[in-house]
Amino acid sequence: MIDQIVNKIKKADLVLVGIGEEMDLLKQVRKDERYLKAQEELRDKWMLPFAEKILLKEWEEKNKEAYSNLAKCLEGKNYFIVSLCMDGAWKGTGLNEERIVEPCGGYDKLQCSEKCSPMLYDVEDELLDQVQGSLLMGIQKNEVTQPKCPICQKPLIFNNIDAENYVEEGYMDKWMTYKKWLQGTVNKDVCILELGAGMKYPTVIRWPFEKITFFNQKSQMFRVHSRLYQITEEIKERGYGICENPIEFLKELSNGF
Repeated sequence: MIDQIVNKIKKADLVLVGIGEEMDLLKQVRKDERYLKAQEELRDKWMLPFAEKILLKEWEEKNKEAYSNLAKCLEGKNYFIVSLCMDGAWKGTGLNEERIVEPCGGYDKLQCSEKCSPMLYDVEDELLDQVQGSLLMGIQKNEVTQPKCPICQKPLIFNNIDAENYVEEGYMDKWMTYKKWLQGTVNKDVCILELGAGMKYPTVIRWPFEKITFFNQKSQMFRVHSRLYQITEEIKERGYGICENPIEFLKELSNGF
């Protein structure tokens, strides 16, 4: 099967990649002993997402190799990646930022918790240092000040799907680029690679990818998941389910390039 996928990627006009929650390091961070302790003991709960960002930086090396392997497979190809992950672990691995859309957001920017505007704000390094000292190292010498929206003075929170009033404008430009790219897949030889996408937000990756495979007779889809790898009856002639951890799969796949 690996040889078949390698050959399909090499001869395809376009490659569409979906990266699902099975590859998101956030679930590992939320099991980290330091995070669990903070969750239990912390008085200022607003700091927990900032702790997630700090810990994600430590954990991201675990997935750097996987994304580097993916970049190797996609080198020289016309590709687009849709990712449900919020860890940002793909950065600095050779993947083109302009060809990746992250509809769930992440931990790069802050937004107003009340969504008083679509403005996004940088995360100050000084604040992260204060949180790290107070929370992860147990040195709470001073109170850490929660960042405020400069417009309405409400709290600033991370611009991701966990926000009650999610500012979707943070990813919309990339989403429109992706939709335009999809228009170019009609009647083209397309390789669709789905990596660890389960039933969390299936309307973003899983179901649309099945639809593309169904309508485009020149396409082939490879669904990689440790549990939910099954292919629907409608696309079984051009769809393949692979029961494997997507990180291990990418290591094997990259050996063919």
